Amino acid sequence: MAQLKAGERIDYMYSDDLQIIQAADEFAFSLDTLLLAAQAKQFLKPRSLVADLCAGNGAASLYLAYQSLAHFDAVEVQPEVASQAERSVVLNHFENRVDVHLGDVKDAWHLLKKDSYDLVMVNPPYFKVPAGHKLNPDRKKAIARHELLINLDQIIAISSGLLKMKGRMVMVHRPERLGEIIAACSQHDLSVKVIQPYLSHRGDDSNLVVVVAKKHVAATGLVLKDGIVVHEADCSFTPAIEKIIHEQAKPAKYYYFYVLLCSDGSFYGGFTDDVPARVDAHNAGKGAKYTQTRRPVKLLYHERFPSKRQALKREYWFKHHERAWKEKFLRGHEVIW
Repeated sequence: MAQLKAGERIDYMYSDDLQIIQAADEFAFSLDTLLLAAQAKQFLKPRSLVADLCAGNGAASLYLAYQSLAHFDAVEVQPEVASQAERSVVLNHFENRVDVHLGDVKDAWHLLKKDSYDLVMVNPPYFKVPAGHKLNPDRKKAIARHELLINLDQIIAISSGLLKMKGRMVMVHRPERLGEIIAACSQHDLSVKVIQPYLSHRGDDSNLVVVVAKKHVAATGLVLKDGIVVHEADCSFTPAIEKIIHEQAKPAKYYYFYVLLCSDGSFYGGFTDDVPARVDAHNAGKGAKYTQTRRPVKLLYHERFPSKRQALKREYWFKHHERAWKEKFLRGHEVIW
C-alpha cells in the first residue's frame, strides 16, 4: 500500500484499475488532463518516448501508460505534487515506464535529452499575471494556473527543443490564447496541424482547446475539428466524454510478472499467464533452469498486466537490477521473506 501524507487520498481512473494519489484541497487532476491524454493517445506507438511537461501528479502519463507500451518522462516543479506522481507510479507498477523528474520545465533541456522525443504533452498554466491581479492565496494552485514560473512562449520553445523532427506537441489550453499559441509555434519550428475545441454545453462558445503541432514540417494543412460537447443538458457527461473517463478494453487474457524466493535465498523473476501453475512447474523442476537446483521455491509477489509484452518488460526490468535494489523493491511492496 502506498504511503499517504496528510490530506491525501487514493482516487481511481478506469474504475479500480488505475489508482492516483492526490489531495483535493491542494491539487487534483482535472478533465483537462484526460482530454489532453486522449488526444495524445492516437499518436503513441509501443516504442514512443513521451515528455509530459507541467505534469502535476502524473495523471496524463499514468492514463497513457495504462493503455500503451510507451515510455514517459514527467516533469513537475512542485515537490509535493511530484511526490504524489512518483508514489502513484509505484502504486500502479509503472516504474519501468514512467519516470518523474522534479524540476522547472525551463530546465527540461538539462533534465531530459533534446531532440529525442516523439511526443511532448503539455498542460501549462493558462493565465497571465497582469499587474495588480489578485492570485489564489494557495501558492500551489497559483503556480498551476498562472504563468508565475514560466510563460507560454518558453513552454513552446522547450517543447520544440525536446522533439525529434516530425515529432508532435499536444497542448491543452484556453481558446482565447490560441493566436499566441499559433504564433509561438511558428517561431519555434512547430506547425499547428489540429485544433480540437471542447464546449461545456451545445450552443456554448468553446472554453477549451487541444492543439496538436508538428516539428519541422510545412505550415499547411491545419484541421479545425468539430467541437466536442462535454455535458448533457442535465450536466451529466456526454457519451464521448464518458468513453474517455471510464471505458476500457478488457483483455481476454492477463499476463503476470512474479517473484520467487529460492531455497538458497536468491530471487527469481519471471512471467506467466497462470501464476499457481507456473509455481508448481518450478517446484516440479520444469519451470526454469535457474530454479531446478534451487527448489523448493516460494511465491513472494506478482503483478497483473493486460499484455504479454508488458509482463516481459517488467521481468526484464527486475532481472537487470542488483540484489539490494530487488530487496528494496520488495520491501516497498510490503513483501516479507
